[in-house]
Amino acid sequence: MNEEAYIRFESYLNNEMLEQERLDFESELRDNSQLKESFELYKETTAFVKQKFSPETTAFKKNLESISEGYFAESKKKTKVFSIRPWHYAVAASVLVLLGTWIFSNNSIPEYSDYSQHENASFVERGAGNENLKNAQDFFNKKEYAKAAVSFGKIENLDNPEYQYFYAIALIETNQYKKAEGLLEQIRQGTSVYKNKAIWYLALSKLKQHDLEQCKVMLKQIPQDAEDYDEAQELIKHLE
Repeated sequence: MNEEAYIRFESYLNNEMLEQERLDFESELRDNSQLKESFELYKETTAFVKQKFSPETTAFKKNLESISEGYFAESKKKTKVFSIRPWHYAVAASVLVLLGTWIFSNNSIPEYSDYSQHENASFVERGAGNENLKNAQDFFNKKEYAKAAVSFGKIENLDNPEYQYFYAIALIETNQYKKAEGLLEQIRQGTSVYKNKAIWYLALSKLKQHDLEQCKVMLKQIPQDAEDYDEAQELIKHLE
């Protein structure tokens, strides 16, 4: 659709058309399915934007207004029938897509599922002794976390930070947060290679519980040399 179509949509929605123009436009909508589809999309999008825009987006709105006014400048010169309002949220399809993307990216809250791509466990060879440990590993790698947690719980000696780490992830996945965080705190207080990973998963545990403040507290404790530092900084930006 060209800009003239959007001008007509806006004018119709704002009751700015003359009586005959309105009747002609409604007749076109009945006869032209493509025009009707574009009009319905425009109407729904502008209604959504009006409802969703909050005070924090004022600067973006003003910027879009200036873009809109410049875009419609030539059309205003060509016709005096329509009184174009200062803002046009959907100047064209490309702007609608841009605007929708901007809204969702700035208002969506990060979810635990965005970060729950875990590395595979690999502590026992096939056919090795400890059956519970082997089962825990296999269930974990199959993403059968409830079964993995049960198998980890049957292991007699869980002093190994690696076992504790994967056990804690399985517990987070099954919403057993208190037990998971207890294990992660043990790892965090130690000196193993999983120390910084434990802080990262403490943050993710809080994220899954929607405790965003405590999530940020944990994220800010991840050191710069940690594997998850960059991702932690990105998550902090999304939470603030």
